[in-house]
Amino acid sequence: MKHAAVLVLVLLFVLSGCGVRWQVKDTYIFVYEIEPGSPEGYVLPVPLAQVSVSGEITAVRYTDASGRAHFQLPPGTYTVAITKNGYLPLTDTIVIYTLELTPGRYVYYLARQGG
Repeated sequence: MKHAAVLVLVLLFVLSGCGVRWQVKDTYIFVYEIEPGSPEGYVLPVPLAQVSVSGEITAVRYTDASGRAHFQLPPGTYTVAITKNGYLPLTDTIVIYTLELTPGRYVYYLARQGG
């Protein structure tokens, strides 16, 4: 019985360090614009848009050629701010939950300034 208790304590100690990693969620933010003059509403990715998140942690990323920015966020509430020259800035609030197993995916559409 004593050995079982020691084994349980060792397992709890080892797994306690893994809990932090398990609680970080891959989060993808996609930034698009609706193609000007497109009656069908075609969307175009917006590369090199600055995406800032602030909440439990603060981080800044730039979108890639497909309009995607990747973050690894612990659970919590975050403010997302997206900016790029020539576009109106956009701000939103997102919530990252602990028990979700799939990556978070958030899609935003920027409007051109003066357009």
